[in-house]
Amino acid sequence: MFDLENESSTHLVKNKKGADIFDHDGPATVVSIKPHPMDSEENIALHGKLISYYRQELDRQAPNRYEMAIDEDYFDSIQWDEESAAILRQRGQAPLVYNVTATSVRWVLGTEKQARTDFKVLPRRKEDGTAAERKSSLLKYLNDINRLPFSRSRAFKDSVVVGIGWREVGIQDEADSEEMIYGRYESWRNMLWDSSATDADLSDARYQFRNKWVDVDAATALLPDRKAQIESAAVESNRFSLTSSSDVNGDEAMDFPEYSLEEQTGNRAVVSHRRRRVRLIEGWFKVPSREKRITKGPWKGQIYDGNDQRHTEYIESLAERLTYVMHYCIMTPTDMLHVGRSPYRHNRFPFIPVWGYRRGRDGLPYGMIRGLRDIQDDINKRAAKAQFVLATNKIVADDDAFKDLETTRSEAARPDGIILKKRGSDVKLDTDRALADAHLNLMQMGIQMIQQVGGVTDELLARKTNAVSGVAIERRQSQGSLVVSDFFDNLLFSDQIHGEIWLSLIEQFMTEQKQFRITNMRGKADFVEVNSGLPDDDITRTKADFIMSEADYRASVRQSQTDQLIEIIAKLAPYNPQLALVMLDLIVESMDIHNRDEIVKRIRKLTGQSDPDATEPSEEELQAQDAEAQQQMFQQKLAQANLRKTEAEAAVKEASAIVAQNEAALKQAQTVSERVSAQQQAIQGSTAIAAAPAAAPIADHILKQAGQDSQSTTQ
Repeated sequence: MFDLENESSTHLVKNKKGADIFDHDGPATVVSIKPHPMDSEENIALHGKLISYYRQELDRQAPNRYEMAIDEDYFDSIQWDEESAAILRQRGQAPLVYNVTATSVRWVLGTEKQARTDFKVLPRRKEDGTAAERKSSLLKYLNDINRLPFSRSRAFKDSVVVGIGWREVGIQDEADSEEMIYGRYESWRNMLWDSSATDADLSDARYQFRNKWVDVDAATALLPDRKAQIESAAVESNRFSLTSSSDVNGDEAMDFPEYSLEEQTGNRAVVSHRRRRVRLIEGWFKVPSREKRITKGPWKGQIYDGNDQRHTEYIESLAERLTYVMHYCIMTPTDMLHVGRSPYRHNRFPFIPVWGYRRGRDGLPYGMIRGLRDIQDDINKRAAKAQFVLATNKIVADDDAFKDLETTRSEAARPDGIILKKRGSDVKLDTDRALADAHLNLMQMGIQMIQQVGGVTDELLARKTNAVSGVAIERRQSQGSLVVSDFFDNLLFSDQIHGEIWLSLIEQFMTEQKQFRITNMRGKADFVEVNSGLPDDDITRTKADFIMSEADYRASVRQSQTDQLIEIIAKLAPYNPQLALVMLDLIVESMDIHNRDEIVKRIRKLTGQSDPDATEPSEEELQAQDAEAQQQMFQQKLAQANLRKTEAEAAVKEASAIVAQNEAALKQAQTVSERVSAQQQAIQGSTAIAAAPAAAPIADHILKQAGQDSQSTTQ
């Protein structure tokens, strides 16, 4: 309530909710102002509930977050606490760090950088294949312009070092970037989540919070209608010691970078302008409600959006279901600045965790370094003790042997020291150098223990060991790779969730016609167009599935398996060369070599083998099939022509045989005719002879002269 009796006031006065403003310039007047929506009773209650959840998670996770910060310090070679380091400096030693742990961690990080994973988008229906290919190309384009491999590596580093890394996927104003869909890294120090959730993707969590320190002018430009609340929060957050327990909205892990910034700027003698900052808390939370959901078609399971034309086509398939609807807010520790429903159709959190290890008792994360810290401490301390033993001498003497013990101590520690003692007194210098060897041996054992516990052996680091045979080396490499396999499996799972969300954003927001460029491994550019108006490249009207193609990060094990396969094929090839030829593409495909895909493609083109994973034949395979079909048609026509030629030749031979047969028959007929004529003549002659018997001897004589014997003669 305001004091209305003071009518001399000439400035604007506003209550906390902004309900009334009293402007007095002479007689009192009352101007009714509509309260800001964020100051409604509902939003004030919501702010109280969310900030309570935020502080509860801060309390629950604070001890583990403190350990996570120490883990990160160990990776950064900050391994001595102030008390132990001060003791070393007092006795003239530098607190040296032998960071063996970081070497093992860097091997894991380097392996991730060398073995990237690939992905593809598969259609849910056969007729959506072209659209799925466009989506896959578009994802690769967004992957390039958002520099996702680098943010992925940063999140993976956090998961290995401290136990959890974070990646963010969302949309932004296209005026701020080349594309509206973005992906980036988020520091683990800024994130809090529902610690009661057990699923790896936090799908069963109720909330996530991100803490950000923002310049006051930037926050005011973002939310100009809440300037007063931002200014008030900046004043309340005037931090002189953010690490003290008085600040209930942050912890040392969260606020140390900000505290360090303030501490460094305060070292100057004159600071004319102090950078004013405000703590903004971004919250994503689920609200249970009954919502209409689509039960059929490509959008099955999604919450119905009446403003989406694609959803209105399935209005008859709606069913009301109990649903956790995603909301978001921006707030300070004291006021709600903005709240609304999530703009994302996927209804998921935009922050994706990359887990390292999770404690069984409470599910909180820890990394590779947590189990190596004690051994690393022992290595540093053993090295410090060995150096101290080697650099000092022990003096055994009578109590009156020296006038000044401190001077004697200093001289004894010098290589050219001069020690003056009382005449007749007994003095003995005991170096005890064997004790240094004992410390060094224990230090070496600690280094070996880090390799055994961490899994990164000398074989994986390509160092010379006592393993002589190739099989022994391969087995040790395999054992080391299996020890750290959880990190890569968790990264692969995070990639899958990241890709699913990204694909959903493409199908939701990329509705305009667009042409973009993608490049292959050799840098060749190819231009792809989407949403041109053709059904095949409309990426918004179909659903697809994001699938990760795992690249085997165990490079040494994979190479070993490839070598074994080559050895088997080499033994079988002399007996069946065709077997080696048909297996050649699969052997090369399992190798980690440059331009592997192109080599495999050319081998398959030569051998005629097809890609076993391809659902549809490629353009080259279609061309090869056409060429093969044409060749088969040509061979078929050639065979038919040869058959017709053979049949014609057979017909000619058959006709010739018939002609010859007819000629032989004709000759035979002529012979018979001649014989018949001769017989007729003979009969006629016989008749004549019978009529004139005296002519018979003359006829016989004529026949004999003609070469024929008479019947009587032959008898």
